[in-house]
Amino acid sequence: MKIIMGAIKEFNDDALIMAKQLGSEGFHFNTPPIATEDEDFWTVRALTWLKEYTEKFDLKLEMIENVPVRFFDKIMLGTPGRDEQIENYIKTIRNMGQVGIPVLGHHFCPTWAWRTSITAPARGGAKVSAFNSKEAEAGVNAYTVSAKHMVDMKNQFPDAEGLWKNYEYFVKAVMPEAEKAGIKLIVHPSDPPIRNVAGVDRIFICPDDFRKAEKIASSEAFGINFCIGTFSQLGGEETVLEMIEEFVTRGKVHMVHFRDVQGTVEDFQECFLGEGRMNPARIMRALYKAGYDGLMLDDHVPFLTTDTRWGHTARANAVGYLRGLLNAIELYEQ
Repeated sequence: MKIIMGAIKEFNDDALIMAKQLGSEGFHFNTPPIATEDEDFWTVRALTWLKEYTEKFDLKLEMIENVPVRFFDKIMLGTPGRDEQIENYIKTIRNMGQVGIPVLGHHFCPTWAWRTSITAPARGGAKVSAFNSKEAEAGVNAYTVSAKHMVDMKNQFPDAEGLWKNYEYFVKAVMPEAEKAGIKLIVHPSDPPIRNVAGVDRIFICPDDFRKAEKIASSEAFGINFCIGTFSQLGGEETVLEMIEEFVTRGKVHMVHFRDVQGTVEDFQECFLGEGRMNPARIMRALYKAGYDGLMLDDHVPFLTTDTRWGHTARANAVGYLRGLLNAIELYEQ
């Protein structure tokens, strides 16, 4: 497996310099700003620029996670214009294949990730994101982009059955094109994994949902963005291990987000590795023994006092933690 750095939505030379200095072979961008306002897909020119920008730091562009919401909202909602968005999504897939960027991540949750706070107190005065279902039902959302999107698109959200129909319509169209382009399309669980948040249904909650999605997609291009923290929210270590046993062993996971939480799915906060609902060493060992050979990312990290917006210090801590675990397991499992 390859532990990389990324989870960034901007161009930040310092982040890529740090990634190289800390031994990362590759880098990952989340919704990079490479499209102008009048563009509805990622062009070869934009993707080439992003790849070359990454390579300037002697890093490989391993994956892009999520296209802009305006590329994808009608697809999820099933509203007029979705066929045009699907055609544009296929253009993005083809262009990624031409440029040589092998993995594209997506979600299928109109209100996306939801947190009711991003300043919950953690160890030593660090700040972390948190979720409380009662506050969420009252409309509290600390992720302002998600909150604005929800206001803009109110009364258009389909129920769970409608979301599944829209997902099937989408994947039946794009998966064959991804196969031709040599691209893996990997889906992220809804975060938090609750069936309904603030009156809006969500899918991709539990292992059964991923079994259903794999059957619908029926494609070698289908894959999972295995957010360990989300599955830990749902059922702790047991659910995380269940996902590893079933999906990692069959080669359906292409990215692991390695993070954890404290609390329950209805009321949780994120935390430092080693103080949450799972034993990181046990999870890393399970991934190793399952033969996982894909990407791994530290994903969300606590906000440390005096750290940067991207969290250089916290990410260095998390990546060192993960790499140390992997090295020890490789040694003792020989």
